[in-house]
Amino acid sequence: LIVTMVICLMGCGGGSKQDYSLTGVWEYSDEANGISSVYDFKDDGTGTYIMTVGGNEVIYEMKYEVSDGHLLITFVNNETFTEEDVFDSEFSFKDENTLIVKDSLGDDLTYIRQ
Repeated sequence: LIVTMVICLMGCGGGSKQDYSLTGVWEYSDEANGISSVYDFKDDGTGTYIMTVGGNEVIYEMKYEVSDGHLLITFVNNETFTEEDVFDSEFSFKDENTLIVKDSLGDDLTYIRQ
């Protein structure tokens, strides 16, 4: 289930311009479905991704880069994904504290800067 949620959250999409800094902690919450996720983007292109589904939490170390409105993430040091698995998500900013990530179904997930 966790693998499915990570893949679902890390969808593909077209271009979008980055206007603000991605660095920092961003949180998404879907309380009705018991799902939340947190990105912690560091300046050096690394970070962590925390996914919680039904009270079960999984933490992934990651590397990321931004390319033409796409967020490219590789999860490292885990048993679920290899470093060849790159998740490509279209993203944009609503404002400096609101990050919109398009999931694999084309839905916008709103992350709030913490």
